Amino acid sequence: MQQEEEEQQQQQQQPQDQDDDLMIPLNVQSRLAEFTDRYFVKSFSEHQYVFQHSNRLYLSGINKNHPIVQSESNIKEIEFLQKEQQVKGKKKKGGLKVKSDTKMLKVHLENGETYEIVAGHDGYIIEMNENLQRNKQYLKQYPESKGFVCIIQGCRK
Repeated sequence: MQQEEEEQQQQQQQPQDQDDDLMIPLNVQSRLAEFTDRYFVKSFSEHQYVFQHSNRLYLSGINKNHPIVQSESNIKEIEFLQKEQQVKGKKKKGGLKVKSDTKMLKVHLENGETYEIVAGHDGYIIEMNENLQRNKQYLKQYPESKGFVCIIQGCRK
């Protein structure tokens, strides 16, 4: 009895995993998949994807075929090459203008390999994925969901 109480106290004292707040139940994941299928046009290149929403927002990242995801080596460091600007207001003014070939991230693997990830679409950076700074492995483990690189607002033509 005392042993069980001690174990419970130890479990309460241990810090919770940072991913606890990011855990998504399976029934919600299936609804999210339906949401992305319904509202996003998905474009895939050899190693990258761009999901286009109807409101001219683009979600950019690496796909499951990228050498980073396929590699056995873990991610050692992620360098953000573009500094996120402060965006303001309803129309998200103030974002940094990028071209589709603008380098966004430099990823260093533990085996010494280095990869550069580009924006994938012309527009203005609305948000860089800050979760990648806290957990570098998201880029490798969840490349098409939590591991996205950035959100870009498309340019008006």
